[in-house]
Amino acid sequence: MDMSREAREKSSFGTYYIKQIGSPDVNLFDDDIERKKFIDIIKKSKKKFDFKLYGYSLDNLKSYELIIFDNGSDISNIMKSINISYSIYKKTSVKLFKDRYKSKIIKDYYDLLNTSKKIHCRGKESKWNSCCEYTIEKKEGSLLDIEDILRVFNFKDMDSAEVYKNYLNEKISEEEILCDKNIVLCDNIRDCINTIKEAEIKLENILDKKGYTFKELIKNKEERNKIIRHFRKSSTLSLKEIGIIFGGLSESSVCKILSK
Repeated sequence: MDMSREAREKSSFGTYYIKQIGSPDVNLFDDDIERKKFIDIIKKSKKKFDFKLYGYSLDNLKSYELIIFDNGSDISNIMKSINISYSIYKKTSVKLFKDRYKSKIIKDYYDLLNTSKKIHCRGKESKWNSCCEYTIEKKEGSLLDIEDILRVFNFKDMDSAEVYKNYLNEKISEEEILCDKNIVLCDNIRDCINTIKEAEIKLENILDKKGYTFKELIKNKEERNKIIRHFRKSSTLSLKEIGIIFGGLSESSVCKILSK
């Protein structure tokens, strides 16, 4: 009899919705002290594996939910680290977790927004739900890597917290804030452009190879738009930052180019 576990499907987007259910005989979280300890364990695991956390819910006594970008690490090792560390802390006389964690691959940013919305709509008022971190202005010391998600938003002259609140309250749709929902930012992490300065140097190199001046590129909209799409895929720059590099284009203008 083959007792090996079925291999989990890997995500090219590297992002997963995780749900871990506890044993029916014991609570995963008996109080806020245990929830705080679980948060501390996640922080230590983030340092060890360098993954990114996009969402969480610790409201339920019997389960927890996470949204994780593996950032090149193995999601199984990440989850093993978190669950073993918490099991050691709880020291229960019975099995703490019912089964292995359940995972769902998040395919793109559209799917990521939908998944975060499902978690956040269930815990808008809870301090143990990441919704509270998405809807505040100051995010100092945040457990989450929210900026990675906010970079893909088309703010339309609104700040990110306002956009997300309107999204949760269904005043705006995914289509209104995601102009390029299938985009995967920085598929090649090693060559990723992270700052405007890096982007300007990259653009100068492209112009030299093509024999264009910057003014000639701006006039040639077809070529300009092609390079804008390239920068979108190979950088973590926001729509606003990309617009600045290409002559002061507005976020909505960049969005229109990317959506074509």
